[in-house]
Amino acid sequence: MPTNIDIPGPAGAIDARLDTPAQPVGRIAVLAHPHPQYGGSMHDAVLDVLARELLDAGTHVVRFNFRGVGGSEGHYDNGHGEADDVLAVIAWATSEHPDSALIVGGYSFGAAMTWRACTHGAAPRQVLLVAPPVGTMPFDGDPPDCPVHVFAGEQDEFIDPAKLAAWKGVTVQQIAGANHFFTGRSNELAAAIRTALV
Repeated sequence: MPTNIDIPGPAGAIDARLDTPAQPVGRIAVLAHPHPQYGGSMHDAVLDVLARELLDAGTHVVRFNFRGVGGSEGHYDNGHGEADDVLAVIAWATSEHPDSALIVGGYSFGAAMTWRACTHGAAPRQVLLVAPPVGTMPFDGDPPDCPVHVFAGEQDEFIDPAKLAAWKGVTVQQIAGANHFFTGRSNELAAAIRTALV
C-alpha cells in the first residue's frame, strides 16, 4: 500500500507518496511527472509503468506533485522552481533511506526537470528518462556520472530526432511505433525499462 507523505519544499509542502516493494533490494527512486499546465500529476499512466517496473525490481518509489499540483503548495514556476522540487524530494529520499542507491527518473516535462536536477547537484546511481522532450525543452549541461537511459517513441512529436541522436552520454532505446504518450505501446515501454535497470 502506498504511504502519502508531505515533504518540505522550497515553495511549501510537496504532496508525495511512497510505494514500498515486496522484497526491497536497497534502492530508492524519485520520479517526476509530466507538464503541470497540461494536466500532469503523479497519477500518470506512463509514470505508473516506470514505477511498476521499479517496484517489481525491489525499488522503493517516491512520486510527487510539482508545486501547484494536487496538494502541493506554491505555483507553477516555468520549470525553474520545479527542478528545485525534484532536488527537495531527492534530499528527503536520501535522508530517509541513506543506505539505498538513488535512481531518478521522469516522464516528458518530468524528464527535463530530472535532468536539470542532475546538473544542479543530484548524484544518482542511475537516471531513467521517458520521452524527454529534446528539442522542445533544453537539456543543457553534461550528463551525470552514471548510466542515463532514455526511452523514446519513434513517432514522438515532441522530440527532435537529430538532437536525440546527437545527445552524448546517454543510452537511447526507441520504441517502434510509439508516440509521446506510448499509446498502445505500454508493454513495450515496460520491457525496455526492465532491461535497463541495474
